[in-house]
Amino acid sequence: MTAARTFRGANLDEALTVACAELRARVGELRYEVVSEGGGNGVELAAEVDPVAVLGLFLSESFRAGQLDMSAQLHVGEESLDGELRGGDLHLLTGGGGRGLDALQYLCNRVLTRRFSHHPPVHLDTQGFKERRAQQLRERASSAADEAVRTRTQVVIGPLTPAARREIHLALADDPGVETFSDGEGFLKRVVIRPVRGR
Repeated sequence: MTAARTFRGANLDEALTVACAELRARVGELRYEVVSEGGGNGVELAAEVDPVAVLGLFLSESFRAGQLDMSAQLHVGEESLDGELRGGDLHLLTGGGGRGLDALQYLCNRVLTRRFSHHPPVHLDTQGFKERRAQQLRERASSAADEAVRTRTQVVIGPLTPAARREIHLALADDPGVETFSDGEGFLKRVVIRPVRGR
């Protein structure tokens, strides 16, 4: 525990209550360990708010409130907090090109941003959905680029989520025959692919 603070109470419950009040967290959001207990001094514990626990609680409560058959298995990766979603209602997130999954991931990042000044980005997926979608988007981008060059007109794809737009831009970043940009306002925007002038 790198940023843990210590809290005291007459017993474990009281020490946890003090920690929750001072950290403005629920018990389920804490990572803690008992530093000392007994000896007439009560209980002392080291505690901190755990981003994985905060996210896990947010997701489980959201799934329960929506009466959704879903669960999340979370772990800290090298550069991100990764969540693998499972359950019978995943089609609600993966339908429509994964807009629901992207929106849930966005919400998870917002939840952590409100609670922590620094946190790893959250990446949610289910059964390799995002890699399959990325491959489809790369193929779609390549076809659209070919069409833009062949017809010498711009091709518009979308509306797409930020993650999907990023895939299109990255797929065509090294193509010298076209340029890409996003068009529109709000969460869902279009990607415009147009031939580079003078080619």
